[in-house]
Amino acid sequence: MNIKEAQIFGRTKVVKGTGLIVGILLIIFLIMSTISDFGNGILFFFEAILNIHFLAIMAILFGLTLLFGSSAGKEIILEKKNYILTSVKYVILIILAIIIYAGVVGVVKDKTNTPDNFERLITTYFLTPLVKTGSITIIPMLGVWLWATNQMQSKVAEEKQ
Repeated sequence: MNIKEAQIFGRTKVVKGTGLIVGILLIIFLIMSTISDFGNGILFFFEAILNIHFLAIMAILFGLTLLFGSSAGKEIILEKKNYILTSVKYVILIILAIIIYAGVVGVVKDKTNTPDNFERLITTYFLTPLVKTGSITIIPMLGVWLWATNQMQSKVAEEKQ
C-alpha cells in the first residue's frame, strides 16, 4: 500500500465514524428538543444547528478529522505505530482545538474583559470547558478513533498475510 492509499483509507474510516456519532447526537438533540412541543422544538433545533459558532465547531471537527485521519492512516499502516497512542493523540488535539475556539469566542463576547480579571476569563472560558466538555466529548470521539485506527491496524495485519 502506498502513502496515498493509506491516507485515503485512514481518512475514510475516521470521517465515517465521526459522521455517524455526530448524526446520532443530532438525532438525540432533536428528540430532546421536540419532546414537549414539537413545533417550537423543531424551530429551536434548527436555530441551534444553524448558529455560526456551531457550524464553525463542526468545520473544525471535520476539518481536523480529515487532516488527522490521513496522518493516522499513514502512521499506522505504513509506519506501524501504535494505534491506541495515535488515537489518543489526535482526539486530544481535536478537543483542544474546539475548546480553544469556544474559549476565544467567549472571551471576545465577554463585556468585562479587563486585565484585572484575566484569571477569571481563563478559568471560565478555557479550564472549565476543558474539564467539563472535554471529559464528555472524549468518550465518543475516542471510541470512534479507536475503532477507525483498529481498522487501520487490521489492514496492516491483512496485508502481511
